[in-house]
Amino acid sequence: MFKPSICSRVLPYSPPYDWEATLEFFRAHQLPYIESVDDSAYERVIRVRHGLGWFRVEKKSSEHALLLSVWNGNEEDVVTISRSVRRMFDLDANPEGLLKSMSADGCMTGLWAQHPGLRLARLWSVYESVFTAVLGQLVSVAFGRALTQEFMRAAGSRECHPKTSMPISLFPSARQILGADLSKVRTSAIRRGTIRSIARSIEEGALDLIGPLNIRSLRKALRGISGVGTWTTEYVALRGLGDNDAFPSTDYVLKRELKRHPEINLRAIQPWRGYAAITLWKRYAEAKTTAGSVAGVSL
Repeated sequence: MFKPSICSRVLPYSPPYDWEATLEFFRAHQLPYIESVDDSAYERVIRVRHGLGWFRVEKKSSEHALLLSVWNGNEEDVVTISRSVRRMFDLDANPEGLLKSMSADGCMTGLWAQHPGLRLARLWSVYESVFTAVLGQLVSVAFGRALTQEFMRAAGSRECHPKTSMPISLFPSARQILGADLSKVRTSAIRRGTIRSIARSIEEGALDLIGPLNIRSLRKALRGISGVGTWTTEYVALRGLGDNDAFPSTDYVLKRELKRHPEINLRAIQPWRGYAAITLWKRYAEAKTTAGSVAGVSL
């Protein structure tokens, strides 16, 4: 008989690694109910072979590595989760290669040199990233998270948290979304319609977010859905698919930063423009903090 236990894995990376910046991204974008970030670690509830489980990711102080702890998972679960965590925390990035690529542009050379440990954090699943990106269109990060909570409460399955035993709502399936009343989600009727269109495309097989993903095909499929524009498509490619060259050029902050640094030549650093995006977002957040404002941008 299977008895739940905690299994651990050490996940190495090549330094430098800006752990605090990566953790801050997940803190700002944590999914209600099923994700949490404290001062030192990220945790998430997931479905495993034996029901619900959870995992925790924290930095090993004495090594260039993260420590992954998984509860209620068998060996197959742990292998799958380890692979996903490496992608989420960008542990396979090559800092030397990134430095060389950024050196192709004079301005980015200086900006990157101030943040050489930045990593391109990705969300747990491309499926979740599509819906949260739509809910996050033209609103603050904080309000986008509030809308996601309402969305999960309206359509997701009710469960008990496997660690705290508190009642929670899971992220809904496409079928659950189509059968749910989304009227209490405080977004526009147009965005609610977009969410349903995405769910319908998934249910009908026109949008496949589970099998092997082709970035170009997925971009085309997303753009074919009414209400999914350039920003949403590029953001999903960047944070969901992990496309290192994705660049949401219509993003307010990125447009503002490129205006401040018109000498940046993004073509020179292809195919690594995603790292330019996170560098510019970081610069903007730091500038707001220095000016005495609350840094609400953590894209």
